[in-house]
Amino acid sequence: MYLLSLAVSLLPTYIQNQHNYHYYSLGASGAVSAVVFAGIFIYPTLPLGIFPIPFHIPGFIFGPLYLIISAYLAKKGNGNINHSAHIWGALFGVVFVIISSYFGSDYDLLHNFLQEVSSYFVR
Repeated sequence: MYLLSLAVSLLPTYIQNQHNYHYYSLGASGAVSAVVFAGIFIYPTLPLGIFPIPFHIPGFIFGPLYLIISAYLAKKGNGNINHSAHIWGALFGVVFVIISSYFGSDYDLLHNFLQEVSSYFVR
């Protein structure tokens, strides 16, 4: 999944900037995003956070917030970070896990995700 998501997450940016010779995008953050979001989908209540911030939030809340911030920063376009790779990597990670669990096992991943999220609020 990691290597495949590396290619998938960089491909949209490459297509968008293939004639812009001043744009450089190299890195594995899209693939890391795929792994993190696959983990969020498998275990949605896992507490996640960003290093210097001293508190953690459940993955099913962290994930959408991270995607919203990445989309905003990608649209803004400042800096040398390929935010669209984070978005495409996250989407690929979730889709990959859903498809592989559907064909690879009897485990109902979507049902488990919804059940864990709903049970989080019942506590």
